[in-house]
Amino acid sequence: MNVLTICFYVTARSSILSRTADFEERYQRVYKNIVSFIYGQPKNKCAVSFSGPLFSWIDREHPEFTQLLSKLSSRKQAEILGGGYYNPIFPLLLPQDKSGQIELMTSEIRSAVGKRPRGMPLFYSIWDNNLIPSLQSCGMEYVFLDNSLIPKERQCYLPLIVSEQGKSLSVLGVSREFIPNPLVQPREYLRNLFDTVNYLTKDDDYNLLTNERVVTIKIDEAHFEKLYNSGWLEKMFVSAQENYADSIKISLPSEYLHRAELKIPSYIPTGMQADVAKWAKRPYEEYAGNSTTSTTILDFLLTYPQNKALYNRMLYISMLINQCKGDKARKKIAREKLWIGQSGEAYVCDPDGVFANNAVRQYAYRNLTEAEKLIREAQNGDFKETVTSYDYNGDGFSEYICAMKQHNSCISLRGAHIAELNVMHNTGNYADAPRRIKLFDKVEDKYSRGFFVDHLFTLEEFSDYRRGTPTGTGIFSQVLFKQLEFDSHRHEILLGGSGLFSNMHLAVSLRKKIIATSNGFMIQYILKNEAPFDLKGNFVVESNFAQTDFSSVRANSYTVEVISNNEKNVIDAAESTRFVKKISFIQITDTSNDISFVYEPNEECDLVCMPLVFRRPGSLSETPKVAGTAFVNSLCWNVELLPGMEIEKTINFSIIVPKKRRSQKKERAF
Repeated sequence: MNVLTICFYVTARSSILSRTADFEERYQRVYKNIVSFIYGQPKNKCAVSFSGPLFSWIDREHPEFTQLLSKLSSRKQAEILGGGYYNPIFPLLLPQDKSGQIELMTSEIRSAVGKRPRGMPLFYSIWDNNLIPSLQSCGMEYVFLDNSLIPKERQCYLPLIVSEQGKSLSVLGVSREFIPNPLVQPREYLRNLFDTVNYLTKDDDYNLLTNERVVTIKIDEAHFEKLYNSGWLEKMFVSAQENYADSIKISLPSEYLHRAELKIPSYIPTGMQADVAKWAKRPYEEYAGNSTTSTTILDFLLTYPQNKALYNRMLYISMLINQCKGDKARKKIAREKLWIGQSGEAYVCDPDGVFANNAVRQYAYRNLTEAEKLIREAQNGDFKETVTSYDYNGDGFSEYICAMKQHNSCISLRGAHIAELNVMHNTGNYADAPRRIKLFDKVEDKYSRGFFVDHLFTLEEFSDYRRGTPTGTGIFSQVLFKQLEFDSHRHEILLGGSGLFSNMHLAVSLRKKIIATSNGFMIQYILKNEAPFDLKGNFVVESNFAQTDFSSVRANSYTVEVISNNEKNVIDAAESTRFVKKISFIQITDTSNDISFVYEPNEECDLVCMPLVFRRPGSLSETPKVAGTAFVNSLCWNVELLPGMEIEKTINFSIIVPKKRRSQKKERAF
């Protein structure tokens, strides 16, 4: 090797929760220094990658920035990289969304800078070979991929070329091991970099074909800030020109690829960069073992059910939009809302193991719900309430999707519970509550949380349950129910499940009829003692409300009002468990969104309500930190059944959304 080419690119990213004040502060502190640094010296060269919302904001609020970028691009000192406007995970998207997100970002860059991008990074290098035709058809000539995805025999510091269905794409491997260290002198850094690459490639067969190798280095905005403020970057460029002019070239990616003498034909397996993939094997635990197969984004989603549920919802909304034949303007806005809901940060963790928090996930859910509302409006009054049955989440069993006026819900056969409850009043998924994990929460939940999760407890188990301690099996919360009847026209679902109760293994069965209504559900239970002995226990119907107040990690936005003995009472369960007897009416209100949920049982019940706190590992501490909360509301009945006897319980569940603006007087169910 006689010449080493170095391609630097700086990433400027924004969260989907970022606000204008965040953009302005970071612009003044970091972003404007990027163009100042490149513009300062004719020999300085660097590629830059922005997230779409951030780039649009800069172009609107600081046009001088994009004007300078345009000049630098014309002088071949800067290259603006493309990508998906909202940093999506491309292998998860349908083709129209892949091309749409790329073209939206491309049009923003071309409008501001005057040139369309020719290359792009991928969110955490989440890759699939099937992306090649889509990316190439959008004008992309190359992508950056982390070196951990590239087979070892192809890690030769040369550009690769991959192909699919007759389309090809260049790949530049990103070398994280060569990220500049501001504590190392620039001249020493360059010498070590050259010597290392020269040593690693001195015996390979490609030396006969080319005397030039390439290293691509990604610098995030925080690291750029350190290198810039210390003067390290300027010194490094000066040192490259003065000390290594004949052996080291600093180039733009597209500039290098156009002159490259050699590209290595390759196949890159589906995968994601190693420091994110290591979190995909075990929930919230770093996996350090060796694996013979690459880890994919679907492996990650299967490990984290909440992320998988968001993915299912996103696919459903994408399908609705693609099938819509109505108002094109509303359809366009709906697709933009969908794209916001596809932001990659809502689906995976970052390399430090910081996972998408409730706020990010709920923001994604909210945008998906807004997209569904727009699609309904785009149908010119032809929206019809439907209950359909198909394998919604890919588990091999059919789920029931209830598209009703006030909500869109998913009912799972596993536990016969409502696994998703998306209220159409511009909110997220109220059933997005996680399970407790013993490693972090000191207790382990044995069932998936949601709405109308059913338990049958012994008296001793119920005593533990009232204290918020996981206990027993609950029987029906884990049973795979079977469809007994389904009437899509009447929106009726009849499910049946059975199990063994207590240590006496008494056979019990539960028939559960769910009728979807415009503003909720009517749910009828018939519990039968199938054993030849008496049965005594507690039947519990549990609903878990995901948090919607994100002012703090322990925030609780729910208030509880009940009618007991014909008197209205407010139950304070914000910080502790409460148990109240003889309840005939319950109203749970989400004060953050002014939405109420009303339970009307056909006969009096007891009530258990409590906040739940979930802890997860943090990036800077081994001690689990509070990561979020949920609010549990359970209706309970004492059950005494003779052999062969059964009881019937019915609950009317209603969702009440505000009819006036929140600044006006709120309407209550009472």
